[in-house]
Amino acid sequence: MRSWRIRPGAYLIDEYELARGLPSRLTQQGKRDHAIALIEVLGEFYGDDPRYWPELADAYLRAGYQEKATTALAKAVEMNPDRTELAWVLENIDDIMPTVQIQLAAEGKYEPGESTGLRGPYLGQKPPGSKPEVFAPGLLNSMDHEYSITFSPDGREIYFSRSTIGTMVCRWREDGWTAPEVIYLIDEDHLTEEANVAPDNRKIFFCGRKGIREQREIYVADRVGDGWGPAKKLFVGMYATSALNGNLYYTEITGSPDYGVVVRRRPTAGGYGEPEVIGGGVNSPDPDAHPFIAPDESFLIFDTYREVGRGVNISFRNADGTFGEAIPLGEHLGIPPVGQPALSPDGKYLFFCLNGDMYWVDASSLMDLKPE
Repeated sequence: MRSWRIRPGAYLIDEYELARGLPSRLTQQGKRDHAIALIEVLGEFYGDDPRYWPELADAYLRAGYQEKATTALAKAVEMNPDRTELAWVLENIDDIMPTVQIQLAAEGKYEPGESTGLRGPYLGQKPPGSKPEVFAPGLLNSMDHEYSITFSPDGREIYFSRSTIGTMVCRWREDGWTAPEVIYLIDEDHLTEEANVAPDNRKIFFCGRKGIREQREIYVADRVGDGWGPAKKLFVGMYATSALNGNLYYTEITGSPDYGVVVRRRPTAGGYGEPEVIGGGVNSPDPDAHPFIAPDESFLIFDTYREVGRGVNISFRNADGTFGEAIPLGEHLGIPPVGQPALSPDGKYLFFCLNGDMYWVDASSLMDLKPE
């Protein structure tokens, strides 16, 4: 990301901070009109940049301005024909706006960690059908950006990421589910995100860094009672999930293409072995990322950029231990090309991130795709 000067010797302005960081913080503070005004002003400088219009559309959408969001989305789709998820949002905006209104109305309803009174699996939400729905709007999903979700094996803890804030947790206690609250998996000086609870519930893997612009590193912490012990740094990478045998799958971000190679490390007596690039249908010359490995390693779900509109894929493990052809899930599950997939502990629902919200959809037919 470049920096530029208004006039020689005057002010040095970081483009990322101005165009994304500051508007995001203003939005989190409830100053959405301020964020919109800033983005609109930046149109004079960035209006010919394809990245500008999705940012403006998202700002309008999160403020509840449907007409303006529709106009900006149409421009974003025109300038970003390869981002077919924007076309999906535009096509479904009439269904999305009521959810936005729910999230706007719910702001400040609960204090962090307060009991919501909601009971039952999945925050007491009505399960989705074959059409993707925002998961727990106004509770887990807010007017901030939420992404990356994981569940404890018993379903009584839910961890997810909230942009620039870090890792959040909801817990199912005797008096119901608690409202999301920040959990510091390292310390208050580190931003943590993309947490994944191991299928045996004994470890939690996550990314940590001191600033949003710094490189992600993978950490692990052991279960201690109802919480987690001291974090241990492992290696550079992101979005790590583990199998019951301890094998760790994650996105390698030190090679080429950046943010785009799915690898595996096997546990050793002293930690983990060297990264193994997953073959078969999993990796391609284009970025492939965010692997969710089944507890028994029978399949791997991941997202890819190998084809326009490809999105989330599943690859089943062959008898010889290799992974087979990548099968796109978009048409089968009725989802756009989204990212950061995760399967619920009971295998019934697929969760994914779209436009700053966590969605879920019925995935009970997923195993029907397994080749005979």
